[in-house]
Amino acid sequence: MAVETGQRRQRRLVPPRAAVPLAVALWLVFGVVVWNVVFDAAVVVAGRQYVYRQAEFIRGRGPEVSIPGVMRPAIRRGAREATLWGGLVAAGGLAAVAFARRAR
Repeated sequence: MAVETGQRRQRRLVPPRAAVPLAVALWLVFGVVVWNVVFDAAVVVAGRQYVYRQAEFIRGRGPEVSIPGVMRPAIRRGAREATLWGGLVAAGGLAAVAFARRAR
């Protein structure tokens, strides 16, 4: 679909009717990606913390640790933080789409 604007010709990649559902879907996908990145970062940090604490135990400098003892709280915390950030990104994007739709 081509739109004449003065002497320039513009091509639309997405028809106007499909733009809003596409934008909504992309923001939701972006929110899920953010959730995954934040959760993964929390799990990686907890894994490194476990390895460090286990090494300290082997050297006789710290208490014995278990994987569930380190990972369970980290998974809960990571899920909470990931839900917060993923939700904020998705909600912000959906709000921007709603604002842009009303501005048209």
